Amino acid sequence: MFKYFIIFFFCFTLPLLAQTEISGRIKSEAGELLPGASVLLKDKEQKIVSFAISADNGGYQLEAKKPGEYTLEVNFLGFEKVVLPLIVTEKDKTLTHNISLKEGGATLKEVVIEADVPIKRKGDTLVYDAKALSTGKEVVVEDLLKNIPGITIQPDGKIKYGDKDIDRVMVEGDDLFNRGYSIITKNMPTKPLDKIEILRNYSKNKLLKGVENSDAVALNLTIDEKYKAVWFGNLTVGYGNKNRYNATGNLMNFGKQYKNYLTGSGTNSGLDYVGDINEMYYSSADLETVGMAARATQLMHLSGSVSRIDEKRSRFNNAQNTTLSTIFPLGSKSKMRINGSLGFDRLSTYRSALSVYDFQGSSFTNTEQDLSRNNLQRGYVSAYFTTDLSSNQMLQTLSTFNMGRNNFNNSLTFNGTSTLERLQTRSAYFDQQATYTHKWNKRNVVLLKSRFLTDRLPQDYSINSYLMGDLFSYNNISAVANGVQSSTQYAALEADFKLKQKNDDLIAFTVGFENNNDDLATRFSLFTDTDVVNPDDFQAHAMYNVGNLYGKSNYNWTFNSFSVGAGLTLNQLFNRFKSAQGSNTRQQPFLVNPNVTVKYEINGDNMFFGSYNYNITNSGLLQVNDAYLLTSSRGFSKGLGYFNQLESSSASLSYTTKHYLNRYSLSVEANYGKQNNVIASRTRLEQNSSLSESFIIKGGDNLSFNLNTHLVVKKLKGSIGFDARVYRYVYFNEINGSGLRENTSYGQTYKASWHSSFKSAFNFRLASEWNFSKVVSDFTFKNHNKTSYLDLTYKPTDALMFTAKAEHYNFGGLDNNNNYFFADFEASYSFKKDAYAIMLDGRNLFNTQNFTTYSVSDVGYATSSFRLLPRYVMLSFRVRF
Repeated sequence: MFKYFIIFFFCFTLPLLAQTEISGRIKSEAGELLPGASVLLKDKEQKIVSFAISADNGGYQLEAKKPGEYTLEVNFLGFEKVVLPLIVTEKDKTLTHNISLKEGGATLKEVVIEADVPIKRKGDTLVYDAKALSTGKEVVVEDLLKNIPGITIQPDGKIKYGDKDIDRVMVEGDDLFNRGYSIITKNMPTKPLDKIEILRNYSKNKLLKGVENSDAVALNLTIDEKYKAVWFGNLTVGYGNKNRYNATGNLMNFGKQYKNYLTGSGTNSGLDYVGDINEMYYSSADLETVGMAARATQLMHLSGSVSRIDEKRSRFNNAQNTTLSTIFPLGSKSKMRINGSLGFDRLSTYRSALSVYDFQGSSFTNTEQDLSRNNLQRGYVSAYFTTDLSSNQMLQTLSTFNMGRNNFNNSLTFNGTSTLERLQTRSAYFDQQATYTHKWNKRNVVLLKSRFLTDRLPQDYSINSYLMGDLFSYNNISAVANGVQSSTQYAALEADFKLKQKNDDLIAFTVGFENNNDDLATRFSLFTDTDVVNPDDFQAHAMYNVGNLYGKSNYNWTFNSFSVGAGLTLNQLFNRFKSAQGSNTRQQPFLVNPNVTVKYEINGDNMFFGSYNYNITNSGLLQVNDAYLLTSSRGFSKGLGYFNQLESSSASLSYTTKHYLNRYSLSVEANYGKQNNVIASRTRLEQNSSLSESFIIKGGDNLSFNLNTHLVVKKLKGSIGFDARVYRYVYFNEINGSGLRENTSYGQTYKASWHSSFKSAFNFRLASEWNFSKVVSDFTFKNHNKTSYLDLTYKPTDALMFTAKAEHYNFGGLDNNNNYFFADFEASYSFKKDAYAIMLDGRNLFNTQNFTTYSVSDVGYATSSFRLLPRYVMLSFRVRF
């Protein structure tokens, strides 16, 4: 099928390449090459038909699509503008024009390019015109962002710019949903957008701008003037065969001081209108804070999630979600943001698995069938307050509360034995943060931070049969249950100083104290015909308290384009552990963690970066725990039973280069890590059970290489990208008295993509990804996975649009029937100036019923077969107001 798409593509696009290439070099009258000059090609009506920015060697390239009269216009900061008339004939395949510029002319504050995709560069900010980016098929912000070179959208809705994660997505300078920006990008319509701004070297705290050395990236969406301070939105409803439905709506108002965004959705067609918003619930992108890793321990993880395939094909859901964000002023210098979210979902998964174990001295096979249903409920509310106490003082507070419930029910058949498995997980989380910022002398800043949170995660598990073989010797065991009480209480105070020197050196130091108290209690029960048994070694009642008095320091020396940073973190720990077995131990270790960074900026768009870190980390609750804890229907794990600090070191070296308007970028990175000591597992693995306990050994090492690149190619009328990752990881374990086993995991991932931007009715996206993995242990197990997709768009008129999507998956290690093909089709017709639209969607047109994946480990391999959403066709209607 893909070969026909490719043949069609080349037949369609070859005529587009018959154009005249105009090239040359830009120099000063003194002969100096001038990189960064803007070169514009205009037709007789003075409309821009092509543009370029001169490269480091002064060179430029333009294309004239047809014969005619043109003018070539060259602009460069500090030089007079040059306008050169041109005549292009049919015989002209290439034209060369070297241009000399005379010093003088008006001072330009920004580079402005107004052609196919107008771009402005303002310092560290790139500004894209939203209307020029659009090809006409985009519905929501996420669709439009895919058209920006260097931006990729992850399956969970997370956004990357090159190799960096986007820190936040704002609207008119305000962050509406903290780290839950996928609510905006997956729901907000594109029509009201005016500009999309990429903010590089972004500082979330405005008083830190120009002081801290930040490499964060954020996005800001600006709104067209006619949509400001007015209510607008959209509503879409759709219904199809097999009772599939979709319903989404957005209502918003973005004024200068007041901003409101309300969204609601309901669907059972496998789509996700929310994305991964866990970071909105538990994180903070609004203010500089402490204790980001403080969370209660979730002991049992049972889920029916499906991987390695587009989730909308395997997500049997019935989801309803609503979210609200409102921002309003409290006086002239203060404002408040209130967030609220309420969501319900009923997820179903159908899975059949085969696991083959083959390791030293043992060989057996397990089969498993799951029919799971997970009912999820979650509510969230937060209040973010900020006030400018003066021009150089600011106070920020964030209050967060969320709670939820997951009821997981699974009809599990293990090796022919049918059971009913249940796991109920509840959560209640409260978090209060406050940060005071004071900036003085325009270069020095102090931040005073505080945080208090509580997190509770109780769980109740039961299974109405006994599947653990001879692990327990009691007679007539008929059922198993496990009750878990897990909670965390965290409090911290911190003072953070950043002192920028006149020569741009940066001195930073921090002092603080944090206290984290973890409680974990379990009650593991075996039900016999006559009694309830609670085995002694399988009960936990642990309290783990860690106090940490810490100090951090860092000095960054700057020598023109070269900088060196040296840092040191000191931790005085106060550890205390109490367990059900009667232990009550204390420890007061003192940890020293140094780090060094080196950066060499050849220019603003080319940089080498190197770092070295030596880390000593403290033991966590599960590592110190001294009882066997049930983690699955047949598996237990046990910690060390004592305190331990783990030592490791890591080094990295990277090089990045990019066009200053992001027409190309390249990032290459090498990483090496070494574990001086590590926690490994000693496992008793049998066909019906797994019993693991931890022990300390000398660790292995890991090595990885990463490549990330994209390039806008004018002759191809689009952009191409290539990403690669290669790694090797060494780890150790013991299984069934085998002695220490050395295991080595190898992996390679390659991804290539091609995204067109034709100024015609037709456009496409093409991408392929190859994954290769291998585990070398007692035996060698290999695996490969391949994925390809092709999106085609045809928009013959402004009102009518057709899109088609084809996907191909290949999972290695199976028989010859491991190829899976999918096709989707969409058609839409809009009328009344796009106020209304009718849409027809067809999903899974080949009606593929299931797919099977293959995976490897150091003890064998496994296959998992999942049921897919059947073919459906849906008719939808959309109204914009």
